[in-house]
Amino acid sequence: MKKLFILITAVFIFSGCATTLSQSAARIRSANTKMVSSCQFVGELYSFSGWGIWGGSNELIKVRNDAIETAASMGATHIVWTGIGYGGNGTYSYASGKAYHCR
Repeated sequence: MKKLFILITAVFIFSGCATTLSQSAARIRSANTKMVSSCQFVGELYSFSGWGIWGGSNELIKVRNDAIETAASMGATHIVWTGIGYGGNGTYSYASGKAYHCR
């Protein structure tokens, strides 16, 4: 019974760790402020996860990808990242940035 619980828990944890970007999100590029100086600002991006360091490095990928998907839904072409990491002594992971549409 204990082995079954561990197996089910592992499947649950790891099934939510990796995300694949949609086609529109895959076209979004990371940028710096100079690169987007003539672009239209479309919004702030925030993505958080309660797994923190317990989710491993995949958790940072997941929150980053979630932010990129949000940017795609806003019509962005570029993101200037303002932060990606762990907060609250590792209790949560986050990604934040600013989305821009460049022609």
